[in-house]
Amino acid sequence: MRELPHLVQLQAFEAAARHLSFTRAAEELNCTQAAISQRVRGLEQYFGRPLFHRRASGLELSSAGKAFLPGIMQALDIAEAATRGLTGRRLHQSLTISAPISFLNLWLGPRLPGFLAQHRGVAVQLNSAIWTDPNSELADLSFGVMDAAYLPPEAVVLARETLVLVGGPQHSGQLDVDELPQIEVQGRHSLWDIWSERTHRPRRPRLPPIRVDNALSAIELAASGAGVTVIYGTYAQRPLAEGRLVAPIGDGVPVPLVLAMSRNLMRKETAAVRDFMAWVSGHFPAVEGQVRDPGQGRGLL
Repeated sequence: MRELPHLVQLQAFEAAARHLSFTRAAEELNCTQAAISQRVRGLEQYFGRPLFHRRASGLELSSAGKAFLPGIMQALDIAEAATRGLTGRRLHQSLTISAPISFLNLWLGPRLPGFLAQHRGVAVQLNSAIWTDPNSELADLSFGVMDAAYLPPEAVVLARETLVLVGGPQHSGQLDVDELPQIEVQGRHSLWDIWSERTHRPRRPRLPPIRVDNALSAIELAASGAGVTVIYGTYAQRPLAEGRLVAPIGDGVPVPLVLAMSRNLMRKETAAVRDFMAWVSGHFPAVEGQVRDPGQGRGLL
């Protein structure tokens, strides 16, 4: 006899871990939130340790939960495939994506309907991050701007990034950047300092900066005339094309940073994952010197 917890407890844990929500897990499994909570509690009693940290802001996997989740997800995937093989039914596939909030809103969001129109059986969940995503291990795919010298082996390079100085339409003429409020996007890379070095324009701002934690906020502030900002070229494309922003000093300058897509090697590579990776890659021209293989999830400079 197998020594296993009850299947409904495993299903409740896996759904709650994916959504980081008992309520959403209950909706998926067609039961009450109290039932999910009770089943997870029973599983925690079975192991004698917590699988979740219950915070005021929501659920967070404990170290034991993080260790337990990959095996349970794989087991349920195998059970699902076996069931599909006997019933012949096409079950919906899910795709979880983790990316900076600016990438999701400025690049992926406007294009995602095109993918969904071609893949109607795929359910997509988007997890937005600012700086880092504490739940990236639950995502099938992650996006981010990375230092080209420190790419993980599973990363697919989509584009070599540029930095571009942008402002509102009123800043379309000649201007002294140091006379205007400088909107700084805080994060792992100091974009203003990198831009200043690459353009050989020393920064001597005469007004206090405006600091934000994501490029989306910086764009909205710049578009409203609050000041000028430096952002990635990928993020600037759409607002520049729409005329909401202008680039008064010209096109962006190349930097040693790349926009990359990474597959989570701890999660099953489904047809939905492969199709999405190929679809995203199709929106970017091949990068010089880049070996791109979305099927394998590797990109080498």
